[in-house]
Amino acid sequence: MTNTAWRVALGVAASSAFFWAVAGAVDMGLERTRKGYALPDGGEWYTFALFAGFVVAYVSVASLTDTAAERHAALVPAAGAWCGVVSCLLLGQQTRHWVGAAVLALIGTGLPLLVPLRSRARRARWGADASP
Repeated sequence: MTNTAWRVALGVAASSAFFWAVAGAVDMGLERTRKGYALPDGGEWYTFALFAGFVVAYVSVASLTDTAAERHAALVPAAGAWCGVVSCLLLGQQTRHWVGAAVLALIGTGLPLLVPLRSRARRARWGADASP
């Protein structure tokens, strides 16, 4: 595999971990603390996956912008969002799980559709000679 393929694989795994943690937060719920909201006891793995997955996925996708088209780089977090949809529905079938899965599906579907629109608007704003 090439270096780009490894970065894509790492990005998909990290964004899947991030959205798995979001699904876990939907399943466990949040509790009010004196500092704000947090996952209840037993949610340490979800908290770790939330932060580590976000950082690694962000760096991975940011490193792809020089080699892949933006619309292809947007597929990395979209794939992770769809893993989150599956995880959310596997964790439970209550209303909150269905709402969480619907929001994650909206993210997973909307992200690859919105990135080309943003790129097209940016090219139009900066002129036709700007790079895509």
